[in-house]
Amino acid sequence: MSAFRIAGFSGLVPRLAKQLLGFGQAQVATNCNLTSGDLRPRNGPLPVFSPVIDTDIVSMFRMEMDGNEKWLAWNVDVDVAQSPVAGSTSRRFYYTGDGEPRTSDFDLATAGPGPYPSGCFVLGVAPPVSKPTVTPAGGTGSSAARAYVYTFVTQWGEESRPSPASAVTTGRVDDAWGLTNLDTAPPNSGIVTGAVKDTPLSGQVEVTLDTVFGLRASEEIAFASATGLEDLNGKFTVASVDSATKKIVILLRTTQIYTGGGTWQRVAPHNTSGMTKRIYRTLTTSSGTEYHYLVTIPAGMTSYNDTAADSAVALGEVLPSATWDMPPADMKGITILANGIAAGFVGNEILFSEPFKPYAWPSAYRQTYDQDIVALGVSGTTLIGMTKGNPFTITGVEPVTMGGGMEKLSVAWPCMTKRGVASFAFGIGYPAPQGMVIVGANSDIVTKDLFTQKEWAELNPGTFIAASADNRYYCGYTVEGSSLMFVIDKAESASFIKVNQRITCIWADPATGRLYVALDRKIYEWEGDSGTKLTYEWKSKKFVSAPPVNYSAAKIDADFEMSEAESAAAKSSYDAALGANQALIDFGEVDDGLADPSLGEDEIGGDAMQAIPPLVIDSLQFQLWADGDLKFTRQVRNTRAFRLPGGYKADNVEVVLSGNVKVSGVVLAETMDGLKHA
Repeated sequence: MSAFRIAGFSGLVPRLAKQLLGFGQAQVATNCNLTSGDLRPRNGPLPVFSPVIDTDIVSMFRMEMDGNEKWLAWNVDVDVAQSPVAGSTSRRFYYTGDGEPRTSDFDLATAGPGPYPSGCFVLGVAPPVSKPTVTPAGGTGSSAARAYVYTFVTQWGEESRPSPASAVTTGRVDDAWGLTNLDTAPPNSGIVTGAVKDTPLSGQVEVTLDTVFGLRASEEIAFASATGLEDLNGKFTVASVDSATKKIVILLRTTQIYTGGGTWQRVAPHNTSGMTKRIYRTLTTSSGTEYHYLVTIPAGMTSYNDTAADSAVALGEVLPSATWDMPPADMKGITILANGIAAGFVGNEILFSEPFKPYAWPSAYRQTYDQDIVALGVSGTTLIGMTKGNPFTITGVEPVTMGGGMEKLSVAWPCMTKRGVASFAFGIGYPAPQGMVIVGANSDIVTKDLFTQKEWAELNPGTFIAASADNRYYCGYTVEGSSLMFVIDKAESASFIKVNQRITCIWADPATGRLYVALDRKIYEWEGDSGTKLTYEWKSKKFVSAPPVNYSAAKIDADFEMSEAESAAAKSSYDAALGANQALIDFGEVDDGLADPSLGEDEIGGDAMQAIPPLVIDSLQFQLWADGDLKFTRQVRNTRAFRLPGGYKADNVEVVLSGNVKVSGVVLAETMDGLKHA
């Protein structure tokens, strides 16, 4: 008698023909949780936050301080790096991708009702541009020659690169050395004094400002109240800056003529509240001539009289920030290594910060690669670069020596999308044309046993948005206008599964390990709703027999009983959905009318209300296919054996299961008695 058992449920292996799959492998595996070998439904997503945002969420980040949780959300691709300084009670963080590199902390980023981040500063400290004028007078002592520089220091203790050095000036050691021409803090706003369209090129506008101190190309600036050229009133990226003429250029195609007025304001301001200046002066010792710390004065002071003796100045700190540049305004991909060094990239150039000082980026630490960089990842103290060609790794302890640790991998595995990069315990994963690449201790195409290159391409890897949780690769993708998800697990039997969810963002919280997704401008904890079960579909391999047979009996080992915890969770999810929908009704936000402002956000005939989850989890449908035809469908309610139809014989059969209950095995046999022997 012919009989077989399906157990040890697994996912898809698309590269294998359906008759060559293993006993537990699948042709279809959607919304399944297969990590234990049983067939289980995935939990539904749990809504956790609705950010104030006008378009789809592309990037997100969770902040928590003293039990208060807030979510930051962006409609652009943003990288966030948390402060590498131990004990950062303010929860400071750094991010790139939303204009110039920026920094913020919990209080600044979450002030007000949103959207968050509601406040930030430009990352780095703009240096003074005016060199001090030195005038010694009044002394009678021995002759001395000195030079001076000064720096800006923020309220957070971040120090700028120094000003240009003063001229070396000769005076008396006991002179009052008068310093003048000291810059005040760089401004965050000012006035527009002129604007000319189609200058210097067509589609550009040349804008004259009262000052351009602290402004750089690729930074964002907002204009308001300009007359005549009203198209100027808005937010723009600065294309170029001319400090001599106080003119900037923005990209704007317009026919309007500027007639007067207007103000400008930085989108990411300088951190000038409470800013101070540190003054340093030269001192010659056995180590040579160095700048030693002299004094700290308010940033608003433009002059100072130095009467300190050399013996006092010798005790001062040697100027630490001589090379501390701001990061380039167009830097992307900020990340922080385990040794406290921050890294980012511009084009084919890799940039490094001073250790534990993500605001200081010496140009001497920069390295170039022979291919454009797409993304950066970190594994311990190793930086992994994904490019449009060969990936590379850089390993080192100090940023000045990182160059000696660069290694170019010998294989061209281009990264197809930055948003498809995910970090694992064993390396960094990303989509290449050949498959999913892991770069780590052992670098390889890890999906080569699951997909041929053709089948991988059918997933449209250039659309991947991914994250890693529990060393599984969770990924959203878009094919022919339809958005889905899949999960790749190389460690367990659940190799590849699809999930019916349209996500716009996915993020793994490094603090908790939890996975979050964005759906319809809301943030959800992935599989966080244990009371809501997604309906799975699982289709077996094609079982081939010779000669043809008629399987007339079947039995499914399944768990139809709900535990107390499952019943309580289902009731909680049911009540939560009812409450959320009632709130939409009470506030008139159902969005179910053709005249609603939210027209186009919901499907035809749909609305903003949530689906009501069932109170009972007991759905299981069995289908039997033979020779490619559907022969039998049954709603299964218990674990008793049941009969299958006769009147035919087939040399191949397939089983399809769909529902939301746990299944541990399926048995098919030619007779009811034969089920005992499978």
